[in-house]
Amino acid sequence: MTLELDRLTADLEQMATAAAANYQAQLRRAEQLRRLLADHATDWAGIRAGLQMATEKADEKFFRAAAPLSEDEPLDVPVPAPAPPQQATIIVTDGSQIMPDRHAAYLYYLINIGVMVYHHGGGGAPDIHTAPRLFYPQIVDDMTDDNPGFDQSQVTIERDKAEIETLANFADAYRGATGHVLGLLDQRLLYWPMVGERGASETVVANWTQAMRLIHETGALLAGYIDRPGKRSVVTMLQTLLDEPDFDWRALGKRPVGNELTDAALYATLLGPGERSPVFVDISPANRRFAEEDPNIEVCFFYLNAGVSNRPLEADPDQRGEARAIARVDIPRWVAEDKAAVGVVHSLIYDQCHIQLNYPYALSRADELAVVGHDDEANLGAMIGLAMQRAGVPGTESAKQSGKAAARGGRTRHTMR
Repeated sequence: MTLELDRLTADLEQMATAAAANYQAQLRRAEQLRRLLADHATDWAGIRAGLQMATEKADEKFFRAAAPLSEDEPLDVPVPAPAPPQQATIIVTDGSQIMPDRHAAYLYYLINIGVMVYHHGGGGAPDIHTAPRLFYPQIVDDMTDDNPGFDQSQVTIERDKAEIETLANFADAYRGATGHVLGLLDQRLLYWPMVGERGASETVVANWTQAMRLIHETGALLAGYIDRPGKRSVVTMLQTLLDEPDFDWRALGKRPVGNELTDAALYATLLGPGERSPVFVDISPANRRFAEEDPNIEVCFFYLNAGVSNRPLEADPDQRGEARAIARVDIPRWVAEDKAAVGVVHSLIYDQCHIQLNYPYALSRADELAVVGHDDEANLGAMIGLAMQRAGVPGTESAKQSGKAAARGGRTRHTMR
């Protein structure tokens, strides 16, 4: 049965009306915070006092903010992209997976890591690599009927771990390359999985931070690129400067219900093509954990207009931010405290965005290398089936899976012969 779209007409109209109201509210809020940013652009003492007040009064469960890394970049002055270095090596890793399916004939999952090594200014073709790995139950006693050995959230964690560990290995392999070496991930650097027991999360974070330290030891630069970021860290910092007598400090940082202004929406009104914000330090319990382990891997960040539009900043106010691709770029403190290194990261990422409109080219290519398509999954399923048959291991899909396939009138995902 097809979706009866005509029955959604009223809901769609209400959705559009609500979105328009939220958009206008965001524009008004952005203008208020933009004025606040200008008024306190170099008010370092006031910013420190506001953040200290928030630390004392806000609920730590919710409070996440940003602090200026230094006091020599006014908060309302965008930083243009410098010229990129003549030569550099950009190493990008990205991952994909086949998730475990307990209704399939055999239980397994797969992680595939794609690696793109782009030789900026070198003229040579990129080096490309893939690293697939198959995971399957090792001990029958570990499985139960309802949890047959694998959890999808753990697969995601394993993929993320493989991405940064592979990046560290390649950074080591390219020690001594001409010019700078930049390791780039398509995700945040402040990694903290919100699943499992606290001890399990600590182990995952320890693996992540160890890989960051290894990259630091190679002499490479490191950055995490987040497209369409949803954080409100800078907005929260600015809220500490509001002169509102009824301000609710306990709720500061709590994610509101609805479409509240994000840092990216604010910077869409401030940054021209290629421009970045000042560098900030992330204020959060997770980042304290990183800094306590090694001050060099404390996570900092800046916002970047990765777009190539030349639309003036003072264009129609209702169209501000159009064609602007605001990204957040995470960098470890060992990069953030070196202004030249920040300039290299800024310029190389923006140069990549010129190759492919509004998004780093090497990230797209690494994703292309990593992605596992439906045909790949089907072929792998067939290979597994044949291997199992040769080993005398029977396997059938669950009744639920077979029933769904029959009801939908299609073939099953994998056809075993």
